Amino acid sequence: MDCCTRFNAATQAKKNAFEAEIEDEPEHGTPNEGAMCLCTMEDITEEDGNYVEYQVYPSLKWKPALFESSVVEQLLGEQFEQFIKRVEETDCEAELRRLLEKGPPVYISDKHGLPLNEDDGDKYIIKLWFATGGEKSAKLKGGKEGEERQKLWDELNKFISEDSKEENVDDVGNNTES
Repeated sequence: MDCCTRFNAATQAKKNAFEAEIEDEPEHGTPNEGAMCLCTMEDITEEDGNYVEYQVYPSLKWKPALFESSVVEQLLGEQFEQFIKRVEETDCEAELRRLLEKGPPVYISDKHGLPLNEDDGDKYIIKLWFATGGEKSAKLKGGKEGEERQKLWDELNKFISEDSKEENVDDVGNNTES
């Protein structure tokens, strides 16, 4: 057995051990007793099959959603388009600046129903787990990534009026120039 074959065998053995270790860990939980959706006020139960967990990046921890599955599905399907619509329709310069500050959303988010713990360094949600349907990407329907996202962001920034680009306007619309 040459050194490359031994190296590949050792690497594969380590990979297999790691995968077995991951499989032994219980990855998902069950809803807490009395859990209720913050949006619909419906109970979240195993029996109803409406329990969802979300995985955050970079910690890769799974956390229970505070929304039932139908609300999470609706956010996945509509959040990106709602963002675009708000950018196009707002008549408030401060709201427009806040919307465009982070750019077009890529992943599902909701500070109440899918909170991130910034103390843990959580940045965004990468996966969802539905009790009745397994894992699913947390990418929004219609969401753009990479160059395509940057192009869209540049296009949306055109909604900021030329006058306000020249002024210094704070988040509540006040001119901050002296």
